[in-house]
Amino acid sequence: MNAQGLREPNRLKRDLAAGKVCIGATITMNSPVVAEIMSHVGLDWLWFEMEHTSLDFEAVLTMLQVTNGAEVSTVVRVPWNDKTMIKRALETGPDGIIIPLITTKEEAEYAVRAMKYPPLGERGGGLSRAQAYGLHMGEYMESANDEVMTILMIEHITAVENIDEILQVQGVDSVMVGALDLSGSMGMLGQTADPAVEGAIQKVLAASKRAGVPCGIITVAPEQANERIAQGFTNLIIGIDVLYLHGAITQALGQIERPG
Repeated sequence: MNAQGLREPNRLKRDLAAGKVCIGATITMNSPVVAEIMSHVGLDWLWFEMEHTSLDFEAVLTMLQVTNGAEVSTVVRVPWNDKTMIKRALETGPDGIIIPLITTKEEAEYAVRAMKYPPLGERGGGLSRAQAYGLHMGEYMESANDEVMTILMIEHITAVENIDEILQVQGVDSVMVGALDLSGSMGMLGQTADPAVEGAIQKVLAASKRAGVPCGIITVAPEQANERIAQGFTNLIIGIDVLYLHGAITQALGQIERPG
């Protein structure tokens, strides 16, 4: 959203559809300052995390507001595949919504219906930041079905087994692999490097390539991101605000030479 409250074409959606690699980072802290800083450092997109944090809709709204005018796309992960949660997150005005723990075609269809205005879906109309509080209602309602991204989390072995059907659902713009929860669903919680878990990840990537749907994944180190890019992942998370914070502090402390 620009400084006048007008929505620019969704750069993240266009770049991913064109096969470009898009780099993002996750915001978990309730800090408009952090959100503002991270919106200006050259990232392609920001992931505002509501599922595993205490962030509420008001906090997300405030942090999205400070990104006005920044050349960064904004995506909110809602706590659950629930049409009310999805609707409220949409009204804060992000460029996309990430919906967790999609495991079947039917769940993917439900998510898409919640994301779209009629006749494609069931989203209700209202006044909020998304439409500049009514100042640009018409423009938003005409463009939202095409512009606002629907991103599904693939983070359970059942989803991997059903991935081809999930990717056939019209309106799915991208999928993100959640390796940690995927490993847990396979009885190996935290063992994300296990060959069986990696095999499931690669199955999702291969299916996404066949379907022409951009596939993303979470990484926490540049070398890991480079490896995933070489494999064909295109929308990547390369870090999380809290990890950047304590990582930088730990590194600095490790370089300080204290006498005695």
